[in-house]
Amino acid sequence: MSTTDVDDLPGTGAAAPIAVRIARAGLLRACEPSARGVAALVELVGPVRAWHAVRSRTATAGLPVEWMAETDARTAGLTPGQLDDTARADLATAGRVGARLVVPEDEEWPAAALHGLWQVDRIADRTTAPPVALYVRGGSIGDLPHTGITVVGSRAATAYGQRVAADLGHALADAGLTVVSGAAFGIDASAHRAAMAAQAQLPTLAVLACGIDRAYPAANAALIERIGELGAVVTEYPPGTHPSRLRFLVRNRLIAALGAATIVVEAGIRSGTLSTAGAAEKLHRPLMVVPGPVTSALSVGCHRLLQEPGRHLVTGPADVLEILRPVEHLGDQGHLFETPTAPADDDLGPSVKAVSDALSVRLARTVPEIARDTGLPTRDALDALAVLEASGLASRTGTGWRRSPRTRTRRSQ
Repeated sequence: MSTTDVDDLPGTGAAAPIAVRIARAGLLRACEPSARGVAALVELVGPVRAWHAVRSRTATAGLPVEWMAETDARTAGLTPGQLDDTARADLATAGRVGARLVVPEDEEWPAAALHGLWQVDRIADRTTAPPVALYVRGGSIGDLPHTGITVVGSRAATAYGQRVAADLGHALADAGLTVVSGAAFGIDASAHRAAMAAQAQLPTLAVLACGIDRAYPAANAALIERIGELGAVVTEYPPGTHPSRLRFLVRNRLIAALGAATIVVEAGIRSGTLSTAGAAEKLHRPLMVVPGPVTSALSVGCHRLLQEPGRHLVTGPADVLEILRPVEHLGDQGHLFETPTAPADDDLGPSVKAVSDALSVRLARTVPEIARDTGLPTRDALDALAVLEASGLASRTGTGWRRSPRTRTRRSQ
């Protein structure tokens, strides 16, 4: 298949050059998420040069050689041409199921949702990193997390839990929010179904731990298909990928990241839902918890969460909307959230301020250039850029990073 053939595929798109899209599809195929080395390599040299380094198995940009090891198992014995063909085939498969590859170079990329994963990686276990790209079927995900709310809970949900999840899903979607969950049995499915009944613009979004061309659990195939029609289905795994326990845990960081806050409806003491709750807190997103009967094993995890400071007890949609601080008058185009005020320079840490000073409003600068000018380690420069991006003080372009002009506080539009 030629580059021209791929450029015409419905699974590609027009916002990013086809070489970028092929490179990011190839990188998704070559590594197992979450791959910090690959993500850092892309930040340093861009996706096309990173893909060239991976497919030719050559170290680049002064990165430690072990960072390249994340792709060794899946590139060994394959020529660069074969690896390119595999990436093109993945884009073609996505197109056949009505999906597209969304990349950071696209306007649709949910940068505000994913920027904090660099900080989570630095603070936590150093294995979490932002996705290189996302396969998406359905509506645009560009407004997340500002219009998103994560609802998660036990697969073996009680009737009480399913009722609460349904009430939340419908009311929050009706309020203009996108209900984010994982398409599993129990709480996830109840929240998804109720949200779609609200008939909102993007009522719900499912994040999968498998390829975009698969449905897991298989019994929820019709539900996932419907979510793709009315909302959106998202995954960072290439087509054909089977789910696994580890992939569910890795997937949970995206479920937390794509919502402005996370609500836990039911969770046992060892529930995987608790990993989503943990990711939300590491991202500094509000964590809301629904209490349950003290006799229910499926509420033990919820009650343990509520014993820690900073968690919000919620009993229904009104509590959730109050915590999210809705604006008084939404109008026709408003969102439920205020855009944070950009911090003053004096409020930035020394590393972040140094990186800010190294940026230009007009000329894009690469991460190696920024690290060289500031004298910061590359990892610290990446962390600082994530902080600046989250604060609206810097933006990523196809060729590097720019400083954003200062603007007055405004409501999300």
